[in-house]
Amino acid sequence: MKTRTPAKVNDKRLQAESEFTKMTENICVRGFHGTASVTVQVQDGHIQYTRVIVDRRV
Repeated sequence: MKTRTPAKVNDKRLQAESEFTKMTENICVRGFHGTASVTVQVQDGHIQYTRVIVDRRV
Protein backbone atom coordinates (compact mmCIF):
# COMPACT_ATOMS: atom_id res chain seq x y z
CA MET A 1 0.00 0.00 0.00
CA LYS A 2 1.42 3.37 -1.00
CA THR A 3 0.84 6.62 0.85
CA ARG A 4 0.16 10.01 -0.69
CA THR A 5 2.74 11.90 1.37
CA PRO A 6 5.60 11.54 -1.17
CA ALA A 7 3.32 12.91 -3.90
CA LYS A 8 2.63 16.05 -1.85
CA VAL A 9 6.34 16.57 -1.20
CA ASN A 10 7.05 16.06 -4.89
CA ASP A 11 4.31 18.56 -5.79
CA LYS A 12 5.86 21.23 -3.56
CA ARG A 13 9.27 20.51 -5.02
CA LEU A 14 7.97 20.79 -8.57
CA GLN A 15 6.15 23.99 -7.63
CA ALA A 16 9.37 25.52 -6.26
CA GLU A 17 11.26 24.53 -9.41
CA SER A 18 8.48 25.94 -11.59
CA GLU A 19 8.49 29.27 -9.72
CA PHE A 20 12.26 29.53 -10.12
CA THR A 21 11.97 28.85 -13.85
CA LYS A 22 9.22 31.44 -14.31
CA MET A 23 11.19 34.01 -12.34
CA THR A 24 14.36 33.53 -14.39
CA GLU A 25 12.38 33.78 -17.63
CA ASN A 26 10.91 37.10 -16.49
CA ILE A 27 14.15 38.68 -15.29
CA CYS A 28 16.60 37.45 -17.93
CA VAL A 29 15.45 39.99 -20.48
CA ARG A 30 17.10 43.06 -21.87
CA GLY A 31 16.22 46.13 -19.82
CA PHE A 32 15.64 44.42 -16.48
CA HIS A 33 17.60 45.96 -13.63
CA GLY A 34 17.13 44.79 -10.07
CA THR A 35 17.25 41.74 -7.85
CA ALA A 36 15.27 38.52 -7.61
CA SER A 37 15.20 35.66 -5.15
CA VAL A 38 13.40 32.44 -4.38
CA THR A 39 13.15 31.41 -0.72
CA VAL A 40 12.06 27.91 0.19
CA GLN A 41 11.08 27.26 3.80
CA VAL A 42 11.73 23.66 4.83
CA GLN A 43 10.66 21.94 8.02
CA ASP A 44 11.81 18.41 8.85
CA GLY A 45 12.80 17.83 5.23
CA HIS A 46 9.45 18.98 3.80
CA ILE A 47 8.91 22.17 1.84
CA GLN A 48 6.41 24.37 3.66
CA TYR A 49 6.21 27.26 1.21
CA THR A 50 8.04 28.99 -1.61
CA ARG A 51 8.41 32.76 -1.77
CA VAL A 52 9.42 34.64 -4.93
CA ILE A 53 10.63 38.23 -4.67
CA VAL A 54 11.42 40.42 -7.66
CA ASP A 55 12.64 43.95 -6.99
CA ARG A 56 12.83 45.93 -10.20
CA ARG A 57 14.83 49.14 -10.20
CA VAL A 58 13.46 51.94 -12.38
